[in-house]
Amino acid sequence: MNGKVDLLVRHGYLITMDKADRVFKDGAVAIAGRRIVDAGEDAAIAARYKARRVLDAGGAPVHPGLIECHLHASTLTLRGTLADQIKEDDLFDTFDCPYYNTVTEEEEYLGVLLAAIEMIRNGTTCFMEAGTVLQPMAAVRAAGEVGIRGLVGDAFLWDRPEGFVQGLQTPDKRGAHVPQRITRAPKNREEALARMGGVLKLNADPDALVTGHIALLGLGTASDELMLEAKRQADAAGTVVNLHQSYSPADVEADRARFGKDPLVHLAEIGFLQRNVTMAHTNHLTDAECEVLLERGTSLAKAPAASMLWGHGGCIHGRHAELWRRGANVCLGSDSGNWSNDFDIFKQASLAALTAREAHLDRTYLSAEDVFEMATRAGARGIGMEDRVGSLEAGKRADIVIHTLNRPELLPVTDMMRNLVHSSGSKSVHTVIVDGKVILEKGRFVQIDEERLLARINQGTQKMLQRVGFPVAPNQVGRRPR
Repeated sequence: MNGKVDLLVRHGYLITMDKADRVFKDGAVAIAGRRIVDAGEDAAIAARYKARRVLDAGGAPVHPGLIECHLHASTLTLRGTLADQIKEDDLFDTFDCPYYNTVTEEEEYLGVLLAAIEMIRNGTTCFMEAGTVLQPMAAVRAAGEVGIRGLVGDAFLWDRPEGFVQGLQTPDKRGAHVPQRITRAPKNREEALARMGGVLKLNADPDALVTGHIALLGLGTASDELMLEAKRQADAAGTVVNLHQSYSPADVEADRARFGKDPLVHLAEIGFLQRNVTMAHTNHLTDAECEVLLERGTSLAKAPAASMLWGHGGCIHGRHAELWRRGANVCLGSDSGNWSNDFDIFKQASLAALTAREAHLDRTYLSAEDVFEMATRAGARGIGMEDRVGSLEAGKRADIVIHTLNRPELLPVTDMMRNLVHSSGSKSVHTVIVDGKVILEKGRFVQIDEERLLARINQGTQKMLQRVGFPVAPNQVGRRPR
């Protein structure tokens, strides 16, 4: 007996996701305080440690919490408001500006609260917000209330906001109208620099559940000078820079016209593209861009459902799976409430595997093990926290998901990783531990009154939608004749 611990998770089909990819069909995890002390065969762990509390997984999968690497958390309250026929280049004027120019701190808090509840239920224990919560402390408050780990950024760090609309529009529509502005976003570089780094104060506490990073909006909205300052501040703080990049053919073309060369080649040449940069989407890349990504070690946050819902072709033309097989770090993201429509990394993992096989006409192109790594260990690297989360091994923070075998999708008990990715996904999530604390137990939240909070979120959201003037428009095109 080595000593006392606070919690033992026993008799789990233990998927450690450590560097040796160890799997124990009857495994256990010992937890003291916030950290994992040991993980391995159940009999050996139980013999070494005496625990104040024991959770019996009953043979169900136990694995590291999933990591959400690209998320617009507060806008989940807009879910379902966009009709399928709306054009993407109409969104900035009709949705983004009205929402961000009027949304209150309380409404942003409710949006992040909804997102956090949904993520925990789906087995996600850590998220990186994309820098689009105008009041970042509202996100900190909501995440803390639910008990989820997260990284937040200062909102809308840009100094050429016109680039956002240019990147959404087709060339023949650029300049056809003057876009509205998000009045609460920076209007120039001076204002962006004054805002940049404000959330990094959260990092002073080494045990903080929610910390700060540098989030640029990207998509052609930042000058080289702003990007390099963002990189400098991230380097100094030991965190990551996170931005949208090469999402659609339109924004890639706008960047190429601005730089006179492939966008990522330019970013590499100016010294921005490095290991602590994580770029979301990156659906359209050239051969030259793939080479600089591999050389610099930059992470890509693939959001397959977001590309598929908007028909951008990222799952057909994207190079993520190819780059993964060549050694690049690829992680996963859900994007926002009107892009993927739910925050479920199991879903993104499944889509990543299936679309890669479909695009390459090859069943073996990505395996369940590949995409499970994207959702865990690779995700931890993508958020700059590979030393703290992403695997079940001694010294890591105890962010753990326990499933239940009381779901038909997990049976029979064969290869549990394949069953999780291709069958049960988040449906079998049963108990969730974050930072050593049991947050969700047997399908019920421990710290919060979920039913009351969901009713409050829905009520507040309905008022927000009415005030902003977002009617839920029906689909009017694309239906077959009857």
